[in-house]
Parts: sequence; structure tokens; C-alpha cells
Amino acid sequence: MRVTKYPQSCLLVEVGDQRLLIDPGVFLSARVDLDELGHLDAVLVTHRHADHLDPALLTPLRERGIPLYGNADVLALTGPEGAHEVGSGRPFTVGDVEVVPHDLDHVVLVDGSPGPPNTGFLIDATLFHPGDGIELTGVTAPVLATPIAGPSISFHRAYRFVQQLGARTIVPIHYAMFVVDPHHFARVCDLAEVVVLDDGASVEVGSGR
Repeated sequence: MRVTKYPQSCLLVEVGDQRLLIDPGVFLSARVDLDELGHLDAVLVTHRHADHLDPALLTPLRERGIPLYGNADVLALTGPEGAHEVGSGRPFTVGDVEVVPHDLDHVVLVDGSPGPPNTGFLIDATLFHPGDGIELTGVTAPVLATPIAGPSISFHRAYRFVQQLGARTIVPIHYAMFVVDPHHFARVCDLAEVVVLDDGASVEVGSGR
């Protein structure tokens, strides 16, 4: 599996010849043209916030015939055209790549209100992308894309999340809006290997199967 990081929480995950883009938000579209990403087999969206899904990308995604997968709240925003509703614990496949959605609470927002419905994705039993969730039991993943900053996300909560999922490799995400230093997180997190990726940089990770 090859993982390429883009701004905020956007990852391009390549498994064999399948290429899955997760959470293409406004930070991505402000800096990267969709065509620069090359062929895409699917787009996975964890929740409706604009830093995870730029609504302006919906038309070009449809024009290219790229299917979008998200929970019911995401589809209420995008509309049904070219979109597939996912359910927590109900696996689906993109080509021969298994994706298992898992609902987890969005972190509390700055004003104390709850966030929108949030669904993480476990890809090929290897990488878990939690969107803006940072607490989940009953799921393990060898590789975790963990948010390290946000309205109620701290290094401590990120550390506990790594413990919960038993991850051996960590890719920090979600620090473009609430700015922190991912290298500092790497220095203080001694649970696993922390791979800090610049935007556009990639890492090869082993399969969890």
C-alpha cells in the first residue's frame, strides 16, 4: 500500500492498481488541480465539513465518472448522483480492495456543539482514516492516519487514539487549519513509528492482511 498525503486530511491510497482518494476538501482544491492526481477509482468522504469535502469538486468528479462513498449525511449534501451510501460495519469493495466503514463521533466543535455524523474507513485491513473522530473501540489497524489538531483535539487525545487502535505506524493529519507541528508530535509519541509527510509526499506501508 502506498499512501500520499495532501493538505489537511486528504490522502491518496494506492493498493495494487486501485487508487482511492479520501477527504478532498478546500485545502486540497486551493492548491492541487484534480487532474494532477491522475486516475481515481473512488472518493471516500468521512463527513460533510468543507475541509473534508469541497462541494465545488462534485461536478468534476461526476464528469469523470468517479464514484463517491459517504454516510447518509454526506449524501444529503452531495445528492445521489454518482454517490453510494455506506453503513457502519458493512464492507464494500473498490475493485478488489475491501473498505470497511466505521462510525465514530466527530470531535466537539469550538462552541461545544457536536459535529456532524462522521464515518471512518478501514482500507484493505491496513489503514484507518477516522475523519474528525478520535475515539473508537473494537477496531484495530496497523496504520492510522490520526488527527493531531482541531477544535478539541490534543496530542494527548491523539496518543490515546493510537493506543486504542494498536497502530504500529502513524501518519499525522488535520493540522492545516488548527496549526501545530507534526514533527513535535513525532517526538513525543513513543507508541509507534510516526511518519510525517509533506503535502505530495508518499510512504509505502505493509498490508495488515
